[in-house]
Amino acid sequence: MNDLYANIKELQETVQRLLKEFADVKKENEHLKQQIIHVKKELTEKEKSIELLQQKFVSNHIAELYDAEDKKILKAKIDVYLKDIEKCLSLLNT
Repeated sequence: MNDLYANIKELQETVQRLLKEFADVKKENEHLKQQIIHVKKELTEKEKSIELLQQKFVSNHIAELYDAEDKKILKAKIDVYLKDIEKCLSLLNT
């Protein structure tokens, strides 16, 4: 009979230990989920920063490729395109 009680007590202790370990793992899992969310947010911000830096780099690189005369011609073309776009928008709005 004592063996039975000893086995039951040992089983209860094992169950209690497993429940505690389960609670600890569950808590760690929640912590890791929060870390993942934080890291994903940081990654998104870093990707946006990289994209902006790449755009700036391309803009600076393009600016270096053209001399003053080419820049004036390019600006004039862009101005014409902008005027055409404004005309189209005004026609769409009427």
